Amino acid sequence: MSTSPQTPKTPDNSTAPSPTKSADGPKFWFVALYPLVAGTALMVAGFFALLALLYDETSYAVLFALGALVVIGGVHLWIKRTLEERDEPRPWQFPTVLSTAMVAGIFVTLFPFFMRVDLSMPLPLVCLGLSLLGVLVFSLGTERNRLVLALGAILAVVLLTVGVTLRLDGQNQVERKEELLQDVSDFPHEIAVLDLPGWEPTAMWANEGLGTASIDYEQIDVSPEFDGFVLTLQSESMKELAETGWTPLYSLCDLDGGDRPCEEHGDIVIADMSSNTQDRFEARTEFTDGGAANLSTGMPTDEYDDPEIEFPDIDMVELAGHIRPAEPGEIEEVVAHIFR
Repeated sequence: MSTSPQTPKTPDNSTAPSPTKSADGPKFWFVALYPLVAGTALMVAGFFALLALLYDETSYAVLFALGALVVIGGVHLWIKRTLEERDEPRPWQFPTVLSTAMVAGIFVTLFPFFMRVDLSMPLPLVCLGLSLLGVLVFSLGTERNRLVLALGAILAVVLLTVGVTLRLDGQNQVERKEELLQDVSDFPHEIAVLDLPGWEPTAMWANEGLGTASIDYEQIDVSPEFDGFVLTLQSESMKELAETGWTPLYSLCDLDGGDRPCEEHGDIVIADMSSNTQDRFEARTEFTDGGAANLSTGMPTDEYDDPEIEFPDIDMVELAGHIRPAEPGEIEEVVAHIFR
């Protein structure tokens, strides 16, 4: 006569609870694999997004952000459900630590890049390191404070990275300023400046070998009409311009055998250098004996190289009338203003 198996009874005659599966195994695999796998995928996607940003393709950056949100959010819910099935107390805390580590890893990796600081770190390893740090602190804390401690540890690393990046950026600024001051000091001839109220220098470079110096000017109080509009004042040697084969100040001009429309206004030559997509003009003049100045316009463009604003109502002849040689020490003041 066969007997059917019976459910074990406890001493108080109640049914014994079924054993609960441990959550340690899934936690281990999530910590070991999730940051590396997802970090690698996001690193590849981020590379193409950053490459697209160089060409003003912002849509790829938006897609990267959405993709990262989907990946991190999806895995977060996956971990939470897995821990719920194993009766893990407060199953939302552990995936919160990993999700925070992943978001922090993306920030830590991208922040130095956007600050133009040479502090490159591989995203998968950064995510793995932050995840291990967060989980370690999480495991050492009590049930009441472990989540706060883990998130605090991750935040501390983020703040440390921000601090190091800003410090390196400050050092780079000082080095670039000193290099530019040295280039200005070595420049072989006078440099022209634009003495025009309402406009300020925003960038500059000088090259002794090329014998060319350039200063960018933008409006101090930018109106919508001039949003992104730039005037670039370039200083060159009349002798070196003559060596190009063109008459100084008339390069590519129809007045000198070229195909660009040019007009003479006293000692100022206005050249129309416009293309099929945007307007561009140059005002050329001899600002000092043997020194040529070229004041050119720069328009903000979109990813298709189309101008984002209408060409502003400006008088190039009047603007060129404000070009003069820099006074002693003035270029150093320009450099200090740019790096203020």
